[in-house]
Amino acid sequence: MKPICIFNAALLLCLIRFNAAAADLKPERELILDNHFHQGFILWKPKPGQHVANGEMQGFDAGTKPVWGLAQWSSKFPLDTAALREISGGVLICSNAAKTVTLGKPGTPQADLSLAANSFVEYGATARKAGDPWVHLLAEQEFNPPAPIEKLRAARFHLEARRLRSRNLHQGDYSPAVHCAHFQIFFTVQNRKPQSPGFGDMLWFGLPVYDNRDRIPKEHKAKDFNPKVSGGTEKFIFTPAGSTFTPDSAHDGQWITLDKDLLPLMHEALTLAWARGFLPGLRNPADYYIGGMNMGWELPGTFDVDMQVRNLSLKLVDK
Repeated sequence: MKPICIFNAALLLCLIRFNAAAADLKPERELILDNHFHQGFILWKPKPGQHVANGEMQGFDAGTKPVWGLAQWSSKFPLDTAALREISGGVLICSNAAKTVTLGKPGTPQADLSLAANSFVEYGATARKAGDPWVHLLAEQEFNPPAPIEKLRAARFHLEARRLRSRNLHQGDYSPAVHCAHFQIFFTVQNRKPQSPGFGDMLWFGLPVYDNRDRIPKEHKAKDFNPKVSGGTEKFIFTPAGSTFTPDSAHDGQWITLDKDLLPLMHEALTLAWARGFLPGLRNPADYYIGGMNMGWELPGTFDVDMQVRNLSLKLVDK
């Protein structure tokens, strides 16, 4: 009987371990709505920081309201519904002389979204000067409901991106300290507890995809610009180096993949923000949520650019 008892004990131990492991596995849930951009965009007017609709770019899901907005801050040539058309291959395009937004047809291997802009059209032959506003082209979304970071075990980000072009159009007046073209993703980490002393305060958590000045974008951890400059917020920006998310460079013109659990980095961002005097309300991570995101081009310089993206995702695992 002893061998049977030993076998039963071993089986019981395996079952206990299996059940513990199963209990530890939580299903993932996608935070980003319409993460393939099938529903199109609300087109925002170009005054920085204000969300006034300038029409809609119809997506492939006819009759559905867009959950994405398209920010065109400081543009002299905002897109509107008159610029929407369908071309061969079934893709949808909204374009004018200064910018083009392309939606890839669902079920095809092409990009989900392409964002292109030409800031020479915006600025003209004279380069933008330091302190002047600059052109943005950003897909943005507020999460409803937002995700409380203290209740998460993981926040797994994924994106594939390919730079189609980035041409420096400066005419002998280029200064890297003032002029650049960069494609970035930002999430807001925001105090969303109404009873908290710091309710509404936030930081910007960034993922750099491309910067014309560096093959691998450098980290940037500092205060955002003054609100008078192109819609700056004066909030803390926490952007790790591009190598944190991928070993590859968008400069090569090939598809690159950004894949990372953002949750530990978001906790690091909060800790550093508090150490530097930002978010002066109650320093409790339980008050902070992933509140929204934006993704796209900022063009302080005179450039002609185009970036494709596909398979955007932020999968959450609850504790």
